[in-house]
Amino acid sequence: MITMNKVPVNGRRSSVKCSVGFFIVVVTLLCSCIFAFSMDNLHQRKDTTMTTRKRSLPETILVGYTTKCSERVLQAVREGVNVVIWSFVDIKNIASKIEEDTSCATKAKCVSSFDLFCAKQMIAQLDAEGYDDTVHLVSFGGWNGNHLPDELSADDIYEAWKDLAGDIFHGVDWDLEGHDRLDNPTNLFSIECLESMGRFSELAKKDGFIVGMAPPQSYLDIEESRFSRYVNLTDPGRGWHDDFHYFGQNVYAYLLSKYGDYIDFVSIQFYESYSRAGLEVFNNHMAPEIYLQRYVDDLVSNKAESFFVNFDQDPSLKYSSRAVSFPLSKLVFGFANGWAANDFDNKACYFDPKKIGLAHDVLVTSKQAPRGFMFWVIDEEGTKDIYFSKALNDVLKIRAPKGNDVLFEFEATEKTDSIA
Repeated sequence: MITMNKVPVNGRRSSVKCSVGFFIVVVTLLCSCIFAFSMDNLHQRKDTTMTTRKRSLPETILVGYTTKCSERVLQAVREGVNVVIWSFVDIKNIASKIEEDTSCATKAKCVSSFDLFCAKQMIAQLDAEGYDDTVHLVSFGGWNGNHLPDELSADDIYEAWKDLAGDIFHGVDWDLEGHDRLDNPTNLFSIECLESMGRFSELAKKDGFIVGMAPPQSYLDIEESRFSRYVNLTDPGRGWHDDFHYFGQNVYAYLLSKYGDYIDFVSIQFYESYSRAGLEVFNNHMAPEIYLQRYVDDLVSNKAESFFVNFDQDPSLKYSSRAVSFPLSKLVFGFANGWAANDFDNKACYFDPKKIGLAHDVLVTSKQAPRGFMFWVIDEEGTKDIYFSKALNDVLKIRAPKGNDVLFEFEATEKTDSIA
């Protein structure tokens, strides 16, 4: 023991001070090294966790959207869905709170409309059952949903999303659309929003995440060269439901053109209200399977997997008119399941799975098969006794039943940033 209030009789006080000082320095350095080593290990563990979350997009995909964490998601995956898109997440601007709390590193906060913790448990169960080849994404937007805030940077938005969902999900899906109210701001895609979507996609891809998008057909129309950022337009020249007020004009073509390198797949919503698909099937009486075949043939044979868009129609965009590359390897047919199967309404074009199968057989034979199929929505599986998960899996032959079904038991033991 060293007693500092006594002078040693042999005059060694200075040497004791030196020894104590040396001891303190050594201990300090040792503690610093231990702390640094611990932090490094912590970061390595975090990075490893993040790395294990990364998954590759399957070669052939069957995409199912869900707005709920329910047994139907389990069943859909077991029956063939290998890309689940959880809908929706939203970005909140918390800049005002930052002024009160200087510890906040970002101005954005990401929240989910579904039960995030339940989704996390369900993904873990599916992985344990052997469905760890299934990709789980989260979607931004939806009809009447918010767009990305103009006042926030793409970096802030991306970091907020990654904080909430980056260690649970394998990527994102862009499903930003319009609004019922014609004067709502989200019936116009701001340039800031489009750039944030593109920049976010770039950041996500560089971090190993998957990026998809699901435009209504008029938002990405290979038969249309006109361009507008508005999505509350009419189309007087089409001769069928000309007065419908919610058409777009290739707003997603800008994203595909400028940021296409960071987009893995594009699901075209053929079920958009009074879509071009509906025009051909309902008004022009084209067989559904023929329409799907001609859509691909037009894209591949006639357009060489690209289509021209007149971006100069929007001078504020400062992006010249050009051909937009749309590789067949990114094309996903987007369908509505049982909710749209209505003989008395031609608003949403319903494609019977048998007709889809006929078209797919022809396209496979001609080596023009799309990347896969998408359907909205898993929540409606079983409506009118129609099950797209199983029916479309029979077409694509993604997986056979494993026969090890386990009931899902949700344990609500963790608070999450869900708004549901």
